[in-house]
Amino acid sequence: MSDKQLNTLIAHYLATHARPALHPFLAASDTPAPDLSNPPNPDLLTLVTDARAAQLASQLNNIHIAPVDDLKALLAEPLPSSDKLRSDRAFEHITDGNLTAVAVADLPRRSFNTATAEYETRHARSIVVGGADRTIRIVDWESGEVVQMLQGKAPVLCLAIHPKNSRYVVSGGMDGALMLWDTVTHTALQTFSGAKFVVRVSFSKDGRWLAAASYDKSVSVYEALGAAQHTETGDEDADAWLHALDPNDDADAAADPELRYELKKRVVTQGNPEALLFHPASSWLMYTQRESPELHYLGLPSSPSTEGWEWPTRTKSFNAHALDTHVSFAVLDLALHPSGRLIGAITGDHAGPGAERILLYGVEPDETERLACLWTRSEPDAFVLPRLAFLPSGKGIVTTNANGELTLLSLQGEVRNKLKVHAARAGVAGTSDVVRDLAVVPLGDEGGWEVVSVGYDRTIQMTLGRK
Repeated sequence: MSDKQLNTLIAHYLATHARPALHPFLAASDTPAPDLSNPPNPDLLTLVTDARAAQLASQLNNIHIAPVDDLKALLAEPLPSSDKLRSDRAFEHITDGNLTAVAVADLPRRSFNTATAEYETRHARSIVVGGADRTIRIVDWESGEVVQMLQGKAPVLCLAIHPKNSRYVVSGGMDGALMLWDTVTHTALQTFSGAKFVVRVSFSKDGRWLAAASYDKSVSVYEALGAAQHTETGDEDADAWLHALDPNDDADAAADPELRYELKKRVVTQGNPEALLFHPASSWLMYTQRESPELHYLGLPSSPSTEGWEWPTRTKSFNAHALDTHVSFAVLDLALHPSGRLIGAITGDHAGPGAERILLYGVEPDETERLACLWTRSEPDAFVLPRLAFLPSGKGIVTTNANGELTLLSLQGEVRNKLKVHAARAGVAGTSDVVRDLAVVPLGDEGGWEVVSVGYDRTIQMTLGRK
């Protein structure tokens, strides 16, 4: 469509829907007055409506709603008898402050080899921890050595690692700031300021979207600008630097950090938001909030542009009966099953001993049936937020509690075992048993796994589940 044709469509739309804006537009665009007796066919409103419908149809085509029987078959998978929590090792002298967040990934480590006069990049499994001392520390998986430290301005409450390029880490702070970090250049690339605690951050699976939940009663959605990864474009001049890389270097680590994010949508919540999770197809952002028995869905566009996107919303109830609106608990954390077809939601009940539970649902907004309710046999705490994670096999779940314990459960509800891994340090003020965060990490190709947890005893604990 030419500019002239587009201006004609706009002029007709303004003449019929926003007449005060018509004459300024005609003067600015040098467009003749529209002939209302001969309207364009299709007009601008029809074109926009059709485009939105096509966009929504494309999204719906990418959604597969699994039959309930298929979902229940996932729940029937038994937890192997060899899976059990066992103390393994600990890294104890990481910091003098409490540890608040943890994630694990293979991070790039780029250096200059003076012997060969070449740059080299290797990817090493690393533990990324956030702390009350305002730092993010990158810890070597094998040795426990702190290989890098990023200095923030406020205690770190949460963090996440970019799914496509692990040089990028995002953190949320007690000062309300959301920060994007580059672990190769050791710098903060962006800071988004806020009013209150940023308690959860998450990347979508494709890395396009970043979300943050804040205690200013908001959920914010950001879209990526710039490239997270670098591949050949086919343009000889543009690709010249890629061809000039040293043999053992890596393009994604060697490139200047181009990734940035831009705020696209802010949702005001009724209560404080607690949990965030992206749909595996990056089509929905899911979140929970206090004073609400529902899982909230925010629709994300699949097209390259967000222009004209209306950000559709859906909800489904966590109550046993979908029409029940009574609020008797809060969902404090969400986890995605490795299949991408189930979600686990851990509650913060306050109804007596052993009342904490995990609810299992299908991931789609239309999958409203509660598939299972698993009791953790842990007592909820009004001031401590439990965390959960699925095993890599999807056959079990590990949770945390305020008493220093990890709990391993099967999807059939068996509590396989509890293991105390964190404890207040005698004579050290400010320490306690609280387990603050965890990550479950696969080991090798034989189904092994290990839990990495941090807490208010200022240690990183490694708990073996299966070798």
